[in-house]
Amino acid sequence: MNLTPNPHFPLNRRRFLWLSTGACLATLASNCTQQNSSSETASFDPTAASWDEIVAAAEGTTVNWAMWGGSDKTNAYADQWVADRLQSQYNVTLNRVPLNDTVEAVNKVLGEVQAGQTSGGSIDLIWINGENFRTMKQGDLLFGPFRDKLPSNQYYDADDPAVNSDFGLPIEGYSAPYTGSYYVMATDSARVQQFPTTFEELLDWTRANPGRFAYVAPPQFDGSRFLLTALYGVTGGYEQYAGAEFDENLWNEKSPQVFEYLQELEPYLWRSGETYPPTQNRLQELFANGEIWMMPVFISEVAEGIASGRLPDTTRAFTMPGISLNDPSFTAIPINSANPAGAMVLADILSSPEGQLEKFKPDVWGDPPLLSPQKVPAELQSEFTKVEGEYGIPLDELTSTTVPVVNAEYTTRLEQTWEEQIAL
Repeated sequence: MNLTPNPHFPLNRRRFLWLSTGACLATLASNCTQQNSSSETASFDPTAASWDEIVAAAEGTTVNWAMWGGSDKTNAYADQWVADRLQSQYNVTLNRVPLNDTVEAVNKVLGEVQAGQTSGGSIDLIWINGENFRTMKQGDLLFGPFRDKLPSNQYYDADDPAVNSDFGLPIEGYSAPYTGSYYVMATDSARVQQFPTTFEELLDWTRANPGRFAYVAPPQFDGSRFLLTALYGVTGGYEQYAGAEFDENLWNEKSPQVFEYLQELEPYLWRSGETYPPTQNRLQELFANGEIWMMPVFISEVAEGIASGRLPDTTRAFTMPGISLNDPSFTAIPINSANPAGAMVLADILSSPEGQLEKFKPDVWGDPPLLSPQKVPAELQSEFTKVEGEYGIPLDELTSTTVPVVNAEYTTRLEQTWEEQIAL
């Protein structure tokens, strides 16, 4: 995607209205629970209804979907394919609510609930993950659980942590799978034949090819993702950081290794690390014109870049096993949604095999599916296989060698320390 900020940027940012104090959460949860209980008795409750009843309740309504609006491709996918499918199959009208940052929607819902608007809210569905999801879930700001009501749920692996937890926090049915995202590496195979698979090998490669590698300056989203891969790759792997909570002692023990590595890497970067590409667009321009030969990147950007001719057709994506990131996102329904039935119908379209296949196409969006292709009908399996062939890397390899994103506090600390120690 030739856009900045990265489409995943708003979904994972940590600059949200902070709700972590126990008193605030307890008060808000109590208020939401009491107010929601009274509203449920007076209105249709989709969590207690059959799917046919949910569809009937949604017919003729409008559903307000809050989503980051900075990508022409994702906007077109929503406004065209999704809106058409929603209207033609269910007689439901889509109203896309564009956001600069997902936290805008979180704060909107919070403000409405605190003002006593516990039904009839202005947002019905939010494209969400990470700390924004954590804030809403722990603040009792989410409707549900609803996911097991969706017919599309049958196409997802019940044991797959990528669709059952979000930055280490169990989802427990309060969001539905939306889009897969893999943060990997890309190189020009016409210039590079041996791909590094560890951060030690990456350092060796940059020494042998000075100036030919770069990453985006944090706290831009892609640069921050590179820092997280460095945390995994330099300090002994992802597993020690897994779990829902941030480990202060572990951070204090391990993080110095990351910045020692980055300082060692810096002289061999593009322009000797005296400046860093400010955006992913700029990074990809450097790659496209041959100034750099290798870069960290989201897999969809490789697929779209090759399909559009923006990147050389010799571009190849590859993973660093146990280091490259599996970074999915979801949709969730606010507790005060005016149209939870319509929101569930929309969430089902987005997570359906057809919806996952359409956005998978590089000329549409290029984001991989979260479902298990072997679970979908045979005629669609061949379509998924066809699109996968355009990536130059099998999805089975991606999903088996990438690892999850952990509690966002690690990324926040990485950004802060990078600015203190590297950006100077």
